[in-house]
Amino acid sequence: MIRLIRYELIKQFCKRSILALFAVFSLANLCKIYVEYRSYSYLADGDGARSWHTVYWQLYEEYRGGITPEKIERLLAVYQPLVQATSDMTASTATDDPNTMTGNLYSDRNLLSKYFVTPMQYFYEYRRMAEQVATKARQNAALYGEREAVYRQRESAAIYNLYAGRSIPAFAYQEMCNYYLNYDFSIVLALMLCLYGIIGTFVSEKETQMDMLLLVSPCGGRKTALAKILAATLFLLFTSLWFCLLDLIGFAASFQTFEGMTLPIFAIPNFAKASVNISIFQYVLLSAALKCAGTWEIGMLWLLVSMFWKNALLPFVINFALCMALIVSGAACAYSNFFWTKVLNPYSLLTNRVLLGNTEFVNLGGFPVLTWQAAVWISLTAGLVFAAMIYYLSAENCHRYIRRTK
Repeated sequence: MIRLIRYELIKQFCKRSILALFAVFSLANLCKIYVEYRSYSYLADGDGARSWHTVYWQLYEEYRGGITPEKIERLLAVYQPLVQATSDMTASTATDDPNTMTGNLYSDRNLLSKYFVTPMQYFYEYRRMAEQVATKARQNAALYGEREAVYRQRESAAIYNLYAGRSIPAFAYQEMCNYYLNYDFSIVLALMLCLYGIIGTFVSEKETQMDMLLLVSPCGGRKTALAKILAATLFLLFTSLWFCLLDLIGFAASFQTFEGMTLPIFAIPNFAKASVNISIFQYVLLSAALKCAGTWEIGMLWLLVSMFWKNALLPFVINFALCMALIVSGAACAYSNFFWTKVLNPYSLLTNRVLLGNTEFVNLGGFPVLTWQAAVWISLTAGLVFAAMIYYLSAENCHRYIRRTK
């Protein structure tokens, strides 16, 4: 079976066209990441002595690490005079002021505000916000317990367990992580590559009528179908993981740092209500696993659809339409209160910040289950159902029956 899987993997997915698309899409993804950096990061202004990039990293060495009252006082001692000097908008707009860090008072204030004061304030105040949520959840759990609202009590208890003790004790650079976690372009590239690769798994042999010949082969029939399923699974997982890794490398190379990866995920403002208590690096690993689960389910669905056709064009159009329907519906319901629509849509696992970035539950047998956990189990179950359907709907091997008649 291993040799058969290896043969199917090489035959179906090691084609020149697929390898060429891998190279083109990977290069396009890296270029897109670099454009994101150049377009949106204020630290992409060069390496001059007074550039934001240079000044920021000089100041960063002073303020990084644990957030202490002394550091806050030092920061405010520099920032508040700048605010006062520029508050009436009459300060000099000269860009070569020798008494400033970046050459301009307004630029100094904006740099400190955006990259130090605002994030440090958020880090410092997050503990209090989390304590308020945990306290409210504990009170709600007690209230629902008195009213015998069991599900609501369990939900409030789960929220309390998630938020109790949350804090961001250290200050670190987070811009790279923020852009990385909110980047979706590679998802589209990975899906298109997977779709192109999956289509030919069954269709290529039907176009040449080799499928009929395989039925009388010792390794034909359902054995070949199983090998195709496993080979397609490996291709889907590799493609998904490849673009996950490429995204991380691309952002780290563009921003020239891995700083911030040890921060808790809720250090990113978009993830203040995150349903997981893990570091950003751990989130990257979890996100990659969720993307693999979602990609595999969608791939098995594509494979099921394509196995009934003898020409690649029509199943490609059908599967593309299915893919677009999942993307559009997933985007439309991403921030709605219809949690089940997100849980049932595998595209939510690809853009998993929708699930992981908010603390949302679905009711499963009277127990509150986080939406991302429910989505994973449903995706794996659906993928297994699709794979089983492919296997059992495949024609049986006729070789044994031929031997019996002899």
